[in-house]
Amino acid sequence: MRVCFYGTDEEITRICERPILAVLGTRHAQPVLAFELVNVRVTADPYQTMFRLVADLSEVRERGERD
Repeated sequence: MRVCFYGTDEEITRICERPILAVLGTRHAQPVLAFELVNVRVTADPYQTMFRLVADLSEVRERGERD
């Protein structure tokens, strides 16, 4: 799955500092899924005020195994 985050330099840096993201599931799904960001790319908009981070998510399995 590919995700995009838009934000300031500080916000994008905070996302990049965390190798694992937790996603809360719905009531009928798994309560928490853990994903690792892979193939990360960061680009700036023409006005240099916002940045865009694009990455693929890889589900983290038990003992650090990835999907």
